[in-house]
Amino acid sequence: MRVLELPAGKSPREWGRIHGESFRGEIKALAQIRVYLCTKVGGFKTADQVLTAARAHLPVLERYHAGISAELLGIAEGAGVSPEEIVVANHYTDLRDLDPDPASWVPAPTHDAPEVTGKHAGAEALGGDGCSVLYAESPTGRIVAQTWDMHATAIPYVMVLRVPESADGPAATLLTVTGCLGMTGMNSARVSIAINNLFSTDATLGVVWPAVVRRALHHTTATAARDVIATSPIGSGHHYFVADRSDAFAIEASGTRRKLVFGGGASYCHTNHSLDADVAARSKVPEPSTTYERMKWLETDLARAPIADLDDAWQRLGSEEGWPRSICTNMATPESPHGAATCGAIAMNLDSGELYVQQGFIHNVAPEKWKL
Repeated sequence: MRVLELPAGKSPREWGRIHGESFRGEIKALAQIRVYLCTKVGGFKTADQVLTAARAHLPVLERYHAGISAELLGIAEGAGVSPEEIVVANHYTDLRDLDPDPASWVPAPTHDAPEVTGKHAGAEALGGDGCSVLYAESPTGRIVAQTWDMHATAIPYVMVLRVPESADGPAATLLTVTGCLGMTGMNSARVSIAINNLFSTDATLGVVWPAVVRRALHHTTATAARDVIATSPIGSGHHYFVADRSDAFAIEASGTRRKLVFGGGASYCHTNHSLDADVAARSKVPEPSTTYERMKWLETDLARAPIADLDDAWQRLGSEEGWPRSICTNMATPESPHGAATCGAIAMNLDSGELYVQQGFIHNVAPEKWKL
C-alpha cells in the first residue's frame, strides 16, 4: 500500500504540491472516475455540471480553513488538474447528493437548522456503498475501527497519509485515497475519527468533508473535535465518530441537521442509516444498501463477545458472514465494475497508539501497522 509522509516545516501549499506530484497519474484517474460517477448516481447529467458544482465549493473551503484550502489547491497544482477536479475527488459522496441546478443551492448551516429546507432526490448507491464503524472499550484499550466501502474502482488508489505536527495541531496518520485530504485516522494526541456516509435529501453547499476530518484531528481532545464537527458547514449526510482516551461522541449530519447520537458507553456501532429520527427524515436508504444487515451483524456479534483487542476488531471488520451483504463485501460485477466494495479498513487503539490499515478486501489479510 502506498504511503505519503509529508515533510515537517513545509507550508500546506507545499504539502499539497508534494502530494499531487507524487501521485499525478493516480489523482487524475480517480478524479475522472468520480466525475463520471456523479453523472450516473445523482442528478448531474454532464461533467460540466459536476465541475460547476465543485467549483462553487472552493470559496467555502477557503473560508473554513485557509491552510487546508491551500493544501487542496497545491494537490491540484502538483497533479496538473483543476482545483474543482480535486473537489470532486474529495467530496464525491456529498457532491453527488446536490441538485445540479445552481438556483437550488443554499449555504450549509453551521448548526442544527431544521428551519433550512431544500429537497433533492439525492444519490443512489452503487450496490450499497458505505462503511461500518465499531467502537469498544476493550481490556487492551479503547478501539475505533471501520471499513471503508466505496466504488470498487477506488481500491487501487487507497493510501496512508502521514501529516507532521504543525502550528495547526498534532501529527496524524490517515486512511485516504490519492488526491484526498484524509478520510479517517488518528493523531499523536490519540484523538481518532471514523466516518460513515448517509444519503441526504437536503444537500447544501458545504465544505469538502475530508477538510472536516483534518480539522477535527487538529485538536487534542475528542470534545474539541466534536465541537468542530458540530459547527462545520456540512454539505450532506455523514456520521462522524470521534474518541480519545476519555470520551467518545457520534454525530449524525445531513445537509441541514446534526444530532449527537452517542455520548459514551462500552461499545457502539454504526452503518449507513440514520439513528436519529430528525436526520432520518432528511435522508434515505437506497434499495441496494446492505446497511441494516451489517448493523444487525455488528450488534449481534458485539453482544456475543466484547472486542478483546485490535486483532479481534480487525478480524471482525473482515467478516464475510452473509456474503456479499456482509461487513467485508464486494458488490461489483463484470457488468457493474463500480459496484460497492470494501476498499480498505482502519483499526486504532487509542490507549496503546497502535494503528492498523490495509487496502482492499481485508478478509484474512494482515494489516500494515503503525504506532503513534
